[in-house]
Amino acid sequence: MTEESAQKRRTRRDLLGSVFASAVAAGGLTLGGFSNASEKEAKLPAEADVVVVGSGIAGLSAAVAAKEAGARRVLLLEKGPIAGGHSIYSSGSISVVSPRLQGPKGFQDTPKLFAEDAYAYGDSCGDLAILERIGAESESALLWLASMGVRFGGLFTARAETRPRCVSSYGNSAGRSYVLALMTRADAMGVEVLLEADLRSLDCLTDGSGWSLGVKRKSAPALQYLKTRAVVLAAGGFGACREMRMKVMPELDPQIETSANPFGTLWENRDATAAELARNAGGFWKEGLGLQLLPYWGGRLIDYAGGDIFITLRGRRFIDEGLAWNKISAAVLRQPEKEIWVITDSASRKSATLGLKIANGFVKKSDTVEEMAAGMGIPAAVLKETLDKYNRAARVGFDPEFGKTIFTQTLDHPPYYWGRERIFVHTSLDGIATDREARVIDARGLPIPGLYAAGEFAGGIFGRDRIGGAGISNCLVMGRAAGRNAARV
Repeated sequence: MTEESAQKRRTRRDLLGSVFASAVAAGGLTLGGFSNASEKEAKLPAEADVVVVGSGIAGLSAAVAAKEAGARRVLLLEKGPIAGGHSIYSSGSISVVSPRLQGPKGFQDTPKLFAEDAYAYGDSCGDLAILERIGAESESALLWLASMGVRFGGLFTARAETRPRCVSSYGNSAGRSYVLALMTRADAMGVEVLLEADLRSLDCLTDGSGWSLGVKRKSAPALQYLKTRAVVLAAGGFGACREMRMKVMPELDPQIETSANPFGTLWENRDATAAELARNAGGFWKEGLGLQLLPYWGGRLIDYAGGDIFITLRGRRFIDEGLAWNKISAAVLRQPEKEIWVITDSASRKSATLGLKIANGFVKKSDTVEEMAAGMGIPAAVLKETLDKYNRAARVGFDPEFGKTIFTQTLDHPPYYWGRERIFVHTSLDGIATDREARVIDARGLPIPGLYAAGEFAGGIFGRDRIGGAGISNCLVMGRAAGRNAARV
């Protein structure tokens, strides 16, 4: 690694750390997770009504929902040193079916239409029943977050979507704002949180009264055990587990990082212990769906379709930028360098990563096409021809070269923002099978009593690709369902 690249890694790590720490402090919480850092040393209780494994949006939603449904003692186990999982780094788009929001846009949405769109987007091999539930309860989940103080902006069409059904919170780092709101609500309701608490065993009690969990604490040499009536597994996907993902996609470069931790400088769960425990407990593993890959931490600055352009390192477009992520990622990986340039301009609505990317040099700012071309090492005439052709298509709303139909603007409003982009692992699509009640099911399709799963840990919901904004919708809706049902066991 060169000193320059090492410095970039340190810069991004330091910036992310300071941004997250200041946001947590503003919310009255500590970086350790909840109202004080003692959760790392707190004693494991002997029993709990509900145990939730994982503290991302799905796990936090389950814990809060379990409390709301009447569970007296809810325990949340987080393997890492901070709460939030990959959710704290999410751009925060939430797909929602809302006549109230969509009507003024001239679009009449329904849960059935959402499910059909998501099902088709995932190559028609997802779970229609769960997808329809996500659509049906997405607006109530949004209002639930709003009741915790989260403020949302207007409706937009997310990238990897074809209809206006996404919202995001105001301000920087929307995913983090959702985590902080849920953490604050969980703390106020008395959810007990243990950080650096690694689930190592999961066994059904012989009398059928619940589950025994073995937990390894960083502060204790031996496993500690507790009993519970119900368990919610929300430990996230296996995108960071190189061994497991190489079995799923052996052609993938093993050094590719996740979109949440693109330079490998942050803590993330790099094993699949929880998934193995769920399978050993009888859960059916849905496989053959793979991983969702996408360009994320380079030049790409917007999370909606129609406001940027993807070009090869030689300055030519190569794809409809509004296509599904699996098609875009495959096309990027077919490039000789496996990298591309991404360009937008001053008229687009950029994500919270803009300042960070400019600070560490991943995004450049140019006042003219000629200046941008020089920075890219591309002949100015080639880049100008590419942009002119794109802008002509944007003005008429159709691209004859690649068939693109989603445009929000022309790209002729300097300054231009541009940078190299490459592929990261974003989501694992395989996982433990569940039904529409978030119950873990066995190979026969029968629910396993007292065992639930939500979020990315639950597999097979979206099929072979995930429609834009639906990841967080899934975490909220199915996390709440898991928590409510677990409280009623």
